[in-house]
Amino acid sequence: WTAIDVAALVASLVLIYLVLLPRHRLAAPIFWLVAAYFPPLFADAVAGQRGGILLLGAAASMWLEGNRPSLAGAVGGLAAALKYFPAAMIIGPRSAHRIRYALSLGAVLAAVTVVSFIPLGVGGALHYYQQVLIPSLASHNSDCAYDSVRTLFTRTIGGETYQQPAGNGYIAVTSPIHLPEVALLLSYLSAILFAGGAVWAAWRSGWNPPYGMSLGFALGALIPNEVWPYQWLPLLPLILLLAVRALEQRRALTLTLLVVFLLGFVRQPCDLFFPNLWTLAAIAIFALGVWENRLFRSAG
Repeated sequence: WTAIDVAALVASLVLIYLVLLPRHRLAAPIFWLVAAYFPPLFADAVAGQRGGILLLGAAASMWLEGNRPSLAGAVGGLAAALKYFPAAMIIGPRSAHRIRYALSLGAVLAAVTVVSFIPLGVGGALHYYQQVLIPSLASHNSDCAYDSVRTLFTRTIGGETYQQPAGNGYIAVTSPIHLPEVALLLSYLSAILFAGGAVWAAWRSGWNPPYGMSLGFALGALIPNEVWPYQWLPLLPLILLLAVRALEQRRALTLTLLVVFLLGFVRQPCDLFFPNLWTLAAIAIFALGVWENRLFRSAG
């Protein structure tokens, strides 16, 4: 399975490259350098996860959107059947394609979901949603590698304890601030702001499909409650788009900020003095991507 996932990762990068069609002579090496650096990509391969398949589905959907919006939506629906968050790519297609894309994505997602639950029966499906999916939305984990946006708030102001490596073992770290209700409220508010920001930026770009779809896909890293290092992979398409377009349009400040934010991933979360530095870096990259929507106004 690891070999399949790696092959899917490589194929997805090739498709994203074809979508971007870099024009600057340095854009191609920068594209592959950034992709080769991004630690969540390797974390996904090492962990034997299915992020490569999801990324391939997202990349193929972006690649097909221009000429085959219904097929692009179907591919997005297949990806969303594995993990629901690729469905957020519906914010990206150009206006003339959005309805066909959304209908196709929804139909395929519903069909595949129903078929996959047939062996479980109605009881098994209800058990999954009631005992697995819904509880996961409020789960807690003290592992230092568990670094979602929600844990950023619960660990800093919510008083939630997390484990940090120390010597030959671990120590429990707890913030002196104990405002769990405020932390939970901020986590929900941040999810709304991320989603709203993605839609706003896609609109401001003139509905540039690769950009808007990358923003939607990136929400899969920022909104879920359970996020391990490999689950930051959905940020990669947005990062690659930012790097290439900023280089082509000579936005030195944007490139500098992107490099600085990417350095937040240079060490694994458990090797840092605060594991949620990955979270802060991811939020900063997404915010930069939203703010720089003007880079994509004439690129789509």
